[in-house]
Amino acid sequence: MAELLTDQIVRRASAGSRAQAFFWDDQIKGFALRVTNRGTKAFVLDYRIKGRQRRITIGNYPDWTVAAARDRAKTMKREVDLGGDPMGARHEDRQAATMQDLWDRYRDEHLVHKTDRSRKDEAAMWESLILPALGREKVRDMSTDQIEQLHWDISEKRGTPVRANRVLEVVRKSMNLAIRWGWRSENPVTGIKKNPEQKRERYLSSDEIARLNAALEEHPEQVSADAIRILMLTGARRGEVLNATWDMFDLEKGIWTMPSAHTKQRRSHRVPLATSAVELLRRLRETSKGRYVFAGKSPDHPLTDIKRTWKSLCQKAGIENARIHDLRHSFASILVSQGASLPLIGAMLGHTQVQTTQRYAHLYDEPLRGAAELVSRAINGTSEKPGRGE
Repeated sequence: MAELLTDQIVRRASAGSRAQAFFWDDQIKGFALRVTNRGTKAFVLDYRIKGRQRRITIGNYPDWTVAAARDRAKTMKREVDLGGDPMGARHEDRQAATMQDLWDRYRDEHLVHKTDRSRKDEAAMWESLILPALGREKVRDMSTDQIEQLHWDISEKRGTPVRANRVLEVVRKSMNLAIRWGWRSENPVTGIKKNPEQKRERYLSSDEIARLNAALEEHPEQVSADAIRILMLTGARRGEVLNATWDMFDLEKGIWTMPSAHTKQRRSHRVPLATSAVELLRRLRETSKGRYVFAGKSPDHPLTDIKRTWKSLCQKAGIENARIHDLRHSFASILVSQGASLPLIGAMLGHTQVQTTQRYAHLYDEPLRGAAELVSRAINGTSEKPGRGE
């Protein structure tokens, strides 16, 4: 029998020997107090939507008073009258994808198409930076302010502004995918400014290269030393060299063909090899026992790291402030000095975008200045002309 729910009725209510009992309110249809045989009391609302009977829990007593629960029941009833479904909305909210869910799908569907190095790097960003801060947040509720705060924390608290920019790029891409998957409608990363980054331009001089070659000759770890030699002779990326397998090479024709899965740009890349590179590879092939050109601890696994060797070589050669990747920049600078064009350099390095190669354009300043001087001498009548007898 329904009656007006009051604080006195709620306090006295008991399920007795029943598993649960309901005490219905006579003013708001469907509003009731539910009591279990363990004494737990909660306010509920029954309603019908699209022919389906629903029951939603408003809140437990005494956390919710009768008056507060009644007001909430009225609000829900109005929502139902307008076509809403409070219980459905609650279920939808519980099932809404979190940032952890986004990472799981991003990892399984997007990250698998990237190189090993990229996969490890992005996984580290998610697991150590993004998920600890935002893992439980709903993807649809992520705000620009939250992501901007994450970017600031990584930049300022951790003191790694460049890393913060990389995290921002990863979150931006994941949010674009979330939009494609229907998890949200806009990208909250849009409009967030990156930290300023100074493009690094370090090229080994001819003297530094000579000292490096001398140090390589004396280095005790020849496998890693030879890997660095190939880096110098091809301009390839570290991962491309360390993961190279013998089936990629045609040493008779002097060609290294990297499959798409092996390159950063995800396209196959054909690299013509210099005679010295071919000779070095032939020497390595004679003693190789596995599929990898530069084997690690076993022939079936590649060499994974040459940082220690690089540090030792730089100390021996007296080279400061140089990274392994600077060998790639140095390769490009030598090509420029020998008169190679930007398209040719791009082809040698496997660039797919012109702007990537354009970073080396300033290296043409001196050759172009020399050409301008030739024109200037001709115009001013000071160009040297060969004598009659020559």
